[in-house]
Amino acid sequence: MNICKELKFFSKESLIDIIVICIIGTVLHFTFEFSGRNILVALFSAVNESVWEHIKIAVWAIYIVSLIKMAIKEERECNLWSSLFFKVLTVVILIPALYYLYKAIFIVENLIVDMSIFYISVIISRLVEVIVQNKIRISAKVEDVYKYLNLGIIIMFVIFTFLPPKLDIFKDKRK
Repeated sequence: MNICKELKFFSKESLIDIIVICIIGTVLHFTFEFSGRNILVALFSAVNESVWEHIKIAVWAIYIVSLIKMAIKEERECNLWSSLFFKVLTVVILIPALYYLYKAIFIVENLIVDMSIFYISVIISRLVEVIVQNKIRISAKVEDVYKYLNLGIIIMFVIFTFLPPKLDIFKDKRK
């Protein structure tokens, strides 16, 4: 029987996770411009002010922090890949949902609200991760499927960075 470490949402580990993801995501918002518009940096940084690019920096921040945690943690976490998938899926859904809801109600753009949406989405994604790791039992075979779903998300973000569909979520808000 595999004994897995139980995560707690109200813990030092969760607080660090949330803060580091928010810091990395905030930095990734600016790295493309700071790099002189380097094409490799574009893979994981915001290349414009579209909603999609804000989702992308949250997703990459989550993956970066998760990979670091995987490399340094000694204890095994249950449902590692599935909880990571649902954590990412949470920001993919929440950022545009909250953004378009606030835009529909208030019409105007507000930097503080945009930043708050990012941070709130990261916090809620951590809660989802904790729930999936602690409350749901997933077989090793199904967990392997989630590993490939995470890879699919990464590939999708890379492709859409260079070949974005002609949808509103991909439109640069500055234009």
